[in-house]
Amino acid sequence: MTKMITLQVPGTVGEPGEQMHIGDGQAATFGVCQCGRCELDLQIRGTGLPAVTGQIVVDGEFCRLSNLSKDAPMVLVDMEDWYQYIIVEPGRCNVPVPFELAQIELTASPGGPKIAIFGYEPRYSGGRRPNACRTAASQRPLLDRDATYYSVLQELCRARRGGRLDTRLPTSMEIAEKLRPRHHTISARAVDAHIRYVSEKLRLPKGASRDTLVTVVLRSHLLHGSDPLFGDPR
Repeated sequence: MTKMITLQVPGTVGEPGEQMHIGDGQAATFGVCQCGRCELDLQIRGTGLPAVTGQIVVDGEFCRLSNLSKDAPMVLVDMEDWYQYIIVEPGRCNVPVPFELAQIELTASPGGPKIAIFGYEPRYSGGRRPNACRTAASQRPLLDRDATYYSVLQELCRARRGGRLDTRLPTSMEIAEKLRPRHHTISARAVDAHIRYVSEKLRLPKGASRDTLVTVVLRSHLLHGSDPLFGDPR
């Protein structure tokens, strides 16, 4: 199976974000067009946004970011550790993206448009993951296993725990029905609220899709193998 990198740009209000998959040797342009003549693979739509253009090129085991804008800097952020970021100045090209899960911020505004990059799965020497002792130093957001939102997150991610990203995610009503034996009064509306809360806790872009949330959670190993996610709920 060909290894692919996924790019996702935010959608307009009420619309899902647009995704694009690119492989080794391929490139994709993205940005905000104000003239209507720019040829962009992924276009961010919205009023009042500055004209910004960038390009992602996949090169072997990593990808490179170019800021093709004349006067707008971009900030490349590690979605697993928000203290790690790189400022890509206007006109700078071929900056290696060192994060498996990255986010490109196009404006200084917290509510501005952001582009998600889902890179390759990390590789480890000898097929083993880093020493568990490093977990204590991790700055990943902590999730409370006893909270209702954690149960909601488990059910949301359950169908994709085997690694298939094309599996349909459950609806809020389906999640509520599944959890009702344990959380008797939970409703589909409450499930929506819990999912929004987790997205905000993980500092995902406002309006990020559920697909984005599930990808970040599974790739960041925020749900562990010992959780009921890997067995029948109790």
